[in-house]
Amino acid sequence: MSEEAALQEEKIGFYICHCGINIAFKVRCSEVAEYIGTLPGVVISRDYLFMCSDPGQEIIEKDIKEFGLTRVVVASCSPRMHEHTFRGACVRAGINPFRAFHHVCVREHVSWVTLDEDEATEKAKVLSKAGINRVRYQSDLFPKTFPVNPDTLIIGGGIAGMQASLDIASAGYTVHLVERQSTIGGHMLQYDKTFPTMDCAACIGTPKMVSVGQHPNINILSYSEVEDVSGFVGNFQVKVKKRARYVDAQKCTGCGDCETNCPVQLKPHYDLSPPKLQIEEERETVVTKVIERYKGEPGPLLPILIDVNNELRWLPPDVLCYLSIKINVPLAQIMRVATFYNFFHLEPRGRHVISVCLGTGCFVKGGNKNLSTLERKLGIKAGENTEDMRFSLEVVRCLGCCALAPVVRIDDDIYTVDPEEVPKLLDNYV
Repeated sequence: MSEEAALQEEKIGFYICHCGINIAFKVRCSEVAEYIGTLPGVVISRDYLFMCSDPGQEIIEKDIKEFGLTRVVVASCSPRMHEHTFRGACVRAGINPFRAFHHVCVREHVSWVTLDEDEATEKAKVLSKAGINRVRYQSDLFPKTFPVNPDTLIIGGGIAGMQASLDIASAGYTVHLVERQSTIGGHMLQYDKTFPTMDCAACIGTPKMVSVGQHPNINILSYSEVEDVSGFVGNFQVKVKKRARYVDAQKCTGCGDCETNCPVQLKPHYDLSPPKLQIEEERETVVTKVIERYKGEPGPLLPILIDVNNELRWLPPDVLCYLSIKINVPLAQIMRVATFYNFFHLEPRGRHVISVCLGTGCFVKGGNKNLSTLERKLGIKAGENTEDMRFSLEVVRCLGCCALAPVVRIDDDIYTVDPEEVPKLLDNYV
């Protein structure tokens, strides 16, 4: 028998659910059932209030046996909600659910998203007809079961890999931890301290390394790399390349004699060379002179920062890093000092700094007008620099010159001026 002839002999049953009023309030279900009943191969077409109910499923089971149905299409809610329900009815009636059943969604795809009743009904007809045409071509499928291997493979023996290994192993499962380097621990062991608690990195990592190494459920494959992964969930097959150590790990006591007598010397896999720092030549010259100025003096950090800030008008990031290396002070400590005092500036500043006092005395006598005049003249707001980096404009709360209010300071010069006189001052600073 040809495939076309076989398809024509299919006996299809169609069922559309009212879903209470969820579908029926927009879709004329009886009209859809009547239309589908006219299609070739459809021997029974019904509409019912709740197809997912026990009576609704019994209707499907009874029709399969009575009419000898070979295919079943149900138009109702989402397949995610009730596809398994109707497949179960097919199984109980003695037909393969994967070959025989197809689910059409006319609630989420039609009634809930279509305002016009006529449009909703026509759309339901089209989707149902498509379901009838599709179900003819479905084939038998048979569920299979496979044994599941609960072992876990973790790639990477850093702090995250070690913690994951301990968590899974403590739950009673076997863990295979693959690490590319010769030891677990990862990059964390290279650091002195860890953010945000500034705890010792080795104090955190070393106990975990010991716990991982001693746990009976963890198999460490160090100096190894994953080359291939195949299979599927629960049955993965992993090919791991384990490089030769030339040491019997079972007999090793960690005495270190092999390291002492090894004829080959290799560079460590960690880059232990000093960090390469890029710093402008002019800045390097300034900083070097300042460091020499305070060489041998106790506690030189603060005066060095003050002099560098005065020379460069701010503290660039590369300068701070350079200082950290040259005076052997942690960068975190330098940043604590540089961010604590308002005197220091971590953003570029102009050649001349204009400070407008807005303390009570200066504000009452027109300090805010001086600020507005300067902003208009320079084309910037307080806290900004001019494009040519000639001026920086800032607001201060007190300059200690209340008797002279309103006061404007340019660099180290103090002026008592009215707003109309302010622009004239700028001509004195190139």
